[in-house]
Amino acid sequence: MDRKEMTDTVDSGEWAAHRARERLDNLTKPLGSLGDLESLITRLAAITTTPIPRLQRPVCLVFAADHGVVLEGVSAYEGKVTEEMAVNVCMGGSVSSVFARTLDIPLTLVDVGIRSTVRHPAAVVRKVAAGTRNFVHEPAMTVDEAKSAVQVGEDMAEQCIDAGHDVLLLGELGIGNTTSASAMAAMLLACPVHEVVGMGSGLDTEGLERKRRVVERAVARHQPDVTSLWDVLAKVGGLELAALAGACLAAAQRRVPVVLDGFMTAVAALWAVRYNPAVAEVLVASHQSAEPGHQRVLSALGLQPLLQLNLRLGEGSGALLAWPLIRLACSAMAEVATFADAQVSNPHAARASKVPPAQPNEPSRPAPVANDFSTIERDAVYKAILARRDIRVFLPDDIPPDVLRRILLAGHHAPSVGYMQPWNFIVIRNREVIRKLHAVVDRERVRAAENYQDLRQQHYLRLKVEGLLQAPVTICVTNNPERGGPHVLGRNTIPETDLMSTACAIENMWLAARAEGIAMGWVSMYEKADVQEILSIPPHIEPAALLSLGYTPHFPDIPLLERVGWSERLPFSEMVFENEWGRKWL
Repeated sequence: MDRKEMTDTVDSGEWAAHRARERLDNLTKPLGSLGDLESLITRLAAITTTPIPRLQRPVCLVFAADHGVVLEGVSAYEGKVTEEMAVNVCMGGSVSSVFARTLDIPLTLVDVGIRSTVRHPAAVVRKVAAGTRNFVHEPAMTVDEAKSAVQVGEDMAEQCIDAGHDVLLLGELGIGNTTSASAMAAMLLACPVHEVVGMGSGLDTEGLERKRRVVERAVARHQPDVTSLWDVLAKVGGLELAALAGACLAAAQRRVPVVLDGFMTAVAALWAVRYNPAVAEVLVASHQSAEPGHQRVLSALGLQPLLQLNLRLGEGSGALLAWPLIRLACSAMAEVATFADAQVSNPHAARASKVPPAQPNEPSRPAPVANDFSTIERDAVYKAILARRDIRVFLPDDIPPDVLRRILLAGHHAPSVGYMQPWNFIVIRNREVIRKLHAVVDRERVRAAENYQDLRQQHYLRLKVEGLLQAPVTICVTNNPERGGPHVLGRNTIPETDLMSTACAIENMWLAARAEGIAMGWVSMYEKADVQEILSIPPHIEPAALLSLGYTPHFPDIPLLERVGWSERLPFSEMVFENEWGRKWL
């Protein structure tokens, strides 16, 4: 991202935050009544550059590594526990695994530097080294190792974002890593060691004092150059801390929110912010842990934790606990009615936030609601629309039941005026029934040709309807103009709204069929009474369309009627007006 792109993104983020504050102040609630959730919502709006943030696909990344400093007795657990707990996470038996499973969030454990081999296929092994060295006596890592570990984090975050995940929940696993995080915090914050060293996963008072002395000795021995971030990370950091920092860097580049877990993830994020200040804009603090240094680091990052639960677990547990709160906040922002929506008098309209008016040369803004379609998914939708064709030639091969069911479900999920859903679908496979339908359709085709003369008539007669006999399936789509009663929304003023809704169902099926590689032909030449009699359709229900479905040897590049010279698509510029009939748009 170049400088101009970064500036435009920041501007868009500020605009989105303004829009978010305006909407929050106009929701049916007292001003500011959602407290810190309102700050969270505006922060997410700024991160995503979308006034109504819509985060739907979280992923939890847990980076794991061992630390040589455990030889100094800085943890209540032996170093081998890292590998054992990593397997427990992969097997679904850890706290974070249970939280993730309950919330239906994918959790990936990444081995960046566990000393032994993680014996479980679910672990992603990106091992940079077999743990760090004991930094009391030598640097924990080389600079190259630190850079490689940061790259692992960047790569994993990029993979998740490319797969469609729109928020990263970060966690870590590594016996002894609070010692490394404390040393890094002391250096990055330029504060006394005793202010950032805590009990970790369960030290007693004697163990805590020993841990403080270890960190003091390490900092005094190495005296990392705080102006050189790589020096700090390499000498007293950890491989998983470096990977966490890399994930933060990648997320900032892609404007994806990062939900931090506890002390270790916060320290890693602080290093990343010092490396690239833009990282600070995408961070969310899930909670404040029992570690004394956590509050100091969060303050340096300018973050307010969402939860205060005295956690000291790690593994991404705090980030997972915060996720339902984040999701509820986003849902409230999107779904709570405004005073105008609810037709309720706004008692504080004069005090509500106002979005600054757009400047004449202001760059275009992103859509006010986040797009939950990826670029690939969006392009696929348009591809299906533009590739849809009315097909007349079919292969006899049958359509698999699951494919046919998906196509019918697509029709049933069509938009419907007043939610009347006036359609029904009759699936016809009986060849005798299909032959009867073909006979009445072909009769009407010949009769209709009489309305044309000369070459036009010849063209019409060439429009064969043999596809009805070739296709393995015919679907009759019916329309019930009485469903829902006489006062369905919309039908009071426009009686034909039921037929409009049924047309939407037909189009949904057409697009779904094209996406499945199934051809569809819409047969419209018949007398309704003939089809009603053949298919035993009640008199008050209309057969709206006969659809032939099946595989075809070829989907043409252009519509059949255009290819044979019947007509051409009218110019788009002549079809769109603005404000009134006849006034061209754009």
